[in-house]
Amino acid sequence: MKNVLLKLAAALLVGTCVGALAQSAAPSRPGAAQAQSGGIPLPTNAGVVGSGPIVMPPVPRPGGASNRPRGDFTIHSRHLIYVTLPGSLERPMWPNGSGIVVLDADNNYAFVKRIHLWDYSGSMAPEDISGVAASPATNMLYLSARGRLGALDLATDRMVWTTTLDGKCCERPQVSADGKTLVVGSNLQDYWYVLDAKTGKLIRTLHAPGSMGAHNLNLSADGKLAFMSPNGKLVQVADIETGKVVQKIQFPENVRVQALNKDSSKIYVNQNNFLGYLVADTKTGKILQTVEVTSVDWRPVWNRVPKPRVPHGCPSHGIALTPDGKEVWIADALFHKIHIFSNTDNPKEIASIDTPDDVFWIMFGIDGKLVYASSGDIIDVATRKVVGVTKSEWGTKMFSEKELDMTFVDGHLQRVANQFGNEYGDFVTAEKLGVGPHMPVLQGAAYPLATPTGTDPNEGMKPAMAQ
Repeated sequence: MKNVLLKLAAALLVGTCVGALAQSAAPSRPGAAQAQSGGIPLPTNAGVVGSGPIVMPPVPRPGGASNRPRGDFTIHSRHLIYVTLPGSLERPMWPNGSGIVVLDADNNYAFVKRIHLWDYSGSMAPEDISGVAASPATNMLYLSARGRLGALDLATDRMVWTTTLDGKCCERPQVSADGKTLVVGSNLQDYWYVLDAKTGKLIRTLHAPGSMGAHNLNLSADGKLAFMSPNGKLVQVADIETGKVVQKIQFPENVRVQALNKDSSKIYVNQNNFLGYLVADTKTGKILQTVEVTSVDWRPVWNRVPKPRVPHGCPSHGIALTPDGKEVWIADALFHKIHIFSNTDNPKEIASIDTPDDVFWIMFGIDGKLVYASSGDIIDVATRKVVGVTKSEWGTKMFSEKELDMTFVDGHLQRVANQFGNEYGDFVTAEKLGVGPHMPVLQGAAYPLATPTGTDPNEGMKPAMAQ
């Protein structure tokens, strides 16, 4: 028995020595060396594999804010895509339901949540969402539908106000950089509304006789001019402050989607019965360029009898300028493509992209590196490849012509892409380019819980008592 105990003791001693040698020779865990080199004190066993995680200081918050305090495990910054539904008259609304589907742009567009908007009875179809815009100054998202206009608080996902105006509301809205003014089209009438963006109260009406069929609307980067395009041939430009029309631009065919260059001196439009785009001078009202797609033989296809059924009834319904102003992207409903042209005095088609589904709208993301197409396809601008898809919580592909790319800090909106493919991009980019005013951001932070959680039995408890 004595010999057995001696052998066991010897074995234990040898094992301990071997373990110690292995421990001293073992490589440090990832992060340990970096932490030591940064002067951060580490526990004595920090270099031992399996000794537990090394908690490094948090990454600085956006905007130069200081590091979050110890014990703060909240994710403060978010990059999200808001997809409004039903967001197209050209697709069945039933597969994806209604509301706003929020996707995580930093996590392969994973589903975050669905925001409920207006209540509809089961026997009624929800109204088509005709436009969407958002303001960091008010932290509100503005939704127009064919019947009403509403403002959603982005900190709580609740409607702040809803209005039907004169009962002939509403088409696409746009909000000024300072968050004070909201301009929105009537539903196919010949006027546009100007409202207080915070309260929804009507300020004035922009009348545009001769432009019946109010449809798309754009604002100059400085927020002073409204470019009002009907589903008609006459685009009118109004001074928002005075309500007066200051320019009229006549096009050969009905104007569809529009986009503006950096200083809003040129307007680029799709029009009916044409695969291509036109460019007009907004100062003189003269058409400068007529650019036709020639890489596909579209005219024989379009002129067939009967005429082919294409979305929105025109060969091209979608146009956008790259933020650097070097390219013009247009949608092709006949051949399921996006055609890309050089934005020069002599435009040439430099590339085309085959899209899995029809594209009716093109929106550039905040940084201009990605395109969000209404087909649900996400396209890398540099490679011209489809790199992602927007899907609902049910895994169904979402088709929407009304979506926004947005970034948040503590529930407050910081940047938002423009729903129109203007060269001046978002408010922040426009300011940097010297063509737009400063965009204020709503200060403070949203409370993390947006819904009631019941009565707090310890309400009023002093912070010191909880320590």
